Amino acid sequence: MKQLKLWKKKMQLTSQFLKPTTFRELVKEIDNVQFPWFYPESPGEPLQHVHLLFYDHKFSPHVTPKLNRIFQVACKQLNAIAILRIKVNATPRNAPEQGWHTDWQLSTPSKTCVLYLNDNDGYTEFKNGQKSYSISNNACIFDTNLEHRGVPATDVDRRFVVNINYFEK
Repeated sequence: MKQLKLWKKKMQLTSQFLKPTTFRELVKEIDNVQFPWFYPESPGEPLQHVHLLFYDHKFSPHVTPKLNRIFQVACKQLNAIAILRIKVNATPRNAPEQGWHTDWQLSTPSKTCVLYLNDNDGYTEFKNGQKSYSISNNACIFDTNLEHRGVPATDVDRRFVVNINYFEK
């Protein structure tokens, strides 16, 4: 029972994370043929396309004013005082599962928010067996040092998620 209580303190699920109109704007910006995707061939993230939207204290040149505004809203809701990284992942149908990983190894407590952009049968799985399913506009917020992995969808062409790593107030 203690383990469950400890787990609940480390992970939180939030449905309807963004206002519906803001969420639709976000999806429209990202699920767009003009949105640039990169294939980094990262170990542990096979076949995944990504776009690093914020890193090293600056936004990517591809971040539109609309995306900037949306991420400011999201970060305010997260009570973020500093952003480490904002990344969008597009994982194709039936891609291999990711390897177990942590987003950051920091001595200062930090958080990860996985915001699901589309409904599908993929999910975020944690090393302890807990799962957070890909439901549009739901967010899974957890300590960045928790081992997890993305499990690809089998029922859509791509599983889209936004990954925000941050320090909380």
